[in-house]
Amino acid sequence: MENLTQKERIDLESVFTAICTKKEPKILGFYKDFYSSAILKFYIVKDRIKKIKIKKN
Repeated sequence: MENLTQKERIDLESVFTAICTKKEPKILGFYKDFYSSAILKFYIVKDRIKKIKIKKN
């Protein structure tokens, strides 16, 4: 997460907080997997955006 901008870090932290404060009684492992998956997808999208910006320049 050290490569993220401050806004991106705040966005991810707010998503994680929303997941952890859900009222549904779920297994914590599920949330950990979900959060890891969300981060992975975030990095994939971020990488695609960078590639698009590079192609435009």
